[in-house]
This record gives sequence, structure tokens and C-alpha cells, in this order.
Amino acid sequence: MTENSDFNDDAPRDDSGENSPLRMDEKNKVANDAPKRGSAKSKKNKATLNYGIVAAILILSSLVLSFVTEFAITPCAIGVTILGMTYYSWKRKRDCSEKGIIFYSHSQIMYLWPIWLGAFVISDLISVFDMFNRSLENTTLEETELITFALPGVTLFHLVVMAVVIFFTSVNLRGVWAMVFAVSAIALGLAFSVWNVWNPILERLGDLKLYVNSDFYRAMGVVIFIPWLFVVFVFDLRRYFHFRPSQVTMVHEIGEGEKTFDSFGVVMEKHRDNYVQHMALGFGSGDLSISTHGGDSDIITFRNVFRINRVLKEVSKIREKRGRSEV
Repeated sequence: MTENSDFNDDAPRDDSGENSPLRMDEKNKVANDAPKRGSAKSKKNKATLNYGIVAAILILSSLVLSFVTEFAITPCAIGVTILGMTYYSWKRKRDCSEKGIIFYSHSQIMYLWPIWLGAFVISDLISVFDMFNRSLENTTLEETELITFALPGVTLFHLVVMAVVIFFTSVNLRGVWAMVFAVSAIALGLAFSVWNVWNPILERLGDLKLYVNSDFYRAMGVVIFIPWLFVVFVFDLRRYFHFRPSQVTMVHEIGEGEKTFDSFGVVMEKHRDNYVQHMALGFGSGDLSISTHGGDSDIITFRNVFRINRVLKEVSKIREKRGRSEV
């Protein structure tokens, strides 16, 4: 054996590390995870396509009904909302890295959807079903026409719902008392409508007469729906967190720069104390506090994060990849 036999190309190599059980398990795990990721991606793309088809059907049905009877604005608004959700999902996937997750901070207007949805539903019910309206004669010099208005109970119930939504999105009533107060208010308003108690109350308040027609409900719904749509699906997407295995990037406003932290040591805390706002109106939203470490340590609060439990679950999975994957 020569002096440089250790560097001889013909010398046998030690492949025990490559063929070790641990290395083989890692290779098998990577090989098995690849088709799973591909199938999950195809399922998400298929779901996005299905949402687009459903939205198109709803919008077209509203347009078709306008030639037959009255224009139904509720299916059209729901279809446009589904299109907004599809765009939301598409943009999130486009801006996000393959091994990261993006989540957004939404405005309080996100919780106002029951107001415009209730206005659209009542407008369509008044136009289509006689059991939800009452008619009054409008006599002019030339002709007499019937004008339909919503029943007083329907109008008052929508006012109660609107008051509950505005109250809980403005006042942070914490804990179980928030849910008890909301359920009691809505149940009491519905019971008063069924028992016809509102009329005596209105008479005591000065014999108030409520005459609200379909056009007013549509106008009110449109005035709330259009800002809601643009704020939730356009303007709110300018401020987001991008969490990756080794880095966390925060964007305050698109075009105004971004701030990057090391993901190691970042602490996330969920706040969901307003049950009516976060659970009933926000479908599982919540506030997220993010604490960074180091010399530039800071506590950042992200308000109204949609589906916050799923976000934290994805963040937990991403943290497990730290040190095993690249950014």
C-alpha cells in the first residue's frame, strides 16, 4: 500500500451512511410525500374550479330570472362573493412560497355581511312572495297603482339583526356573555314579530309606521355590499404575514417595504374573546399576537385573521420543517 492509498480512486468507498436505515427512511418518506403533495394540489385546483362554476351558475340564474319575473339580487351577490373568495384563495397561493403560509389582517367591515345579505333576501322575498309584503294604493290624478312594502315584523327583525351586528363589531363584549346577549336579542326580536308585539310598542313610541319597500332594501344592500366586497377581497390583502420554515416576512402595505424576522423564537398567541364577532360573524376568525425576539424584538397584533385555528395548525407544521428544508 502506498502513501496516498487513502486518496486512490479505486479504493472501496464507505456507503454505509447512504444505505443506513435512517437514510433509507428519509428517502422513502420524501418519495411518499411527493405524490401526496401533488394530489393535494390537484384537489385544491379542482375545488377552486368548482367554486367558479357555482358562482357562474348563481350569477347567470339571476340574469335569467330578470327576463322571466323580477331580478333576484341575492343569488347574484352570493355568486360575486364566491368569485371574491376564489380570487382570495388564488392570490394567497400565488404569493405564498411552496413551504410557507400567508395570512391576512382584515378590517371590521368583514363582519357586516348579515346586514347586506338580509337586505337582499328581504328584497327578493317582497318581490316574489306575497306572504312577506303588504300593498297600499297609490292614487294619482291619472291612475291607481299598488305599492308593496315589507311586513312590519320583517322590517323590525332586520333592524334587530343590524343593531346586534353593529353593537358586537363596535363593543368588545367578552366571554360567554357576548353569546348570551346576542342569542337573547335575536330570539326576543323574532318572538316579538311572531306574537305581534311590535305594533303596541310602536304605538307607545308615537304611533310609528314603518313602510319599507323592495327598492330601499336593495339600495341599502348595495351601499354596504360594494365597500364590503372591495375591502375584504382587495384592500385587506395588502397587509399580510408570510411564515416560512426559517423566516417570517411582514408586509404593512404593498409597495412600502417589508420586515423580515428569523422564525426561531417567534411566539404566536391567539385571542378569541368576542365569540359573536369571531365565531358567529367571522366563521372562526380571531386576533393573532406575534412576538419576535432579538435586539429588534416587538409585539405585532394582527386583527381579524380568518380561520385562525387552521393558520396556527399550518404554522406548527411549517416549524417542524425548520432545519430540514430550505426557504
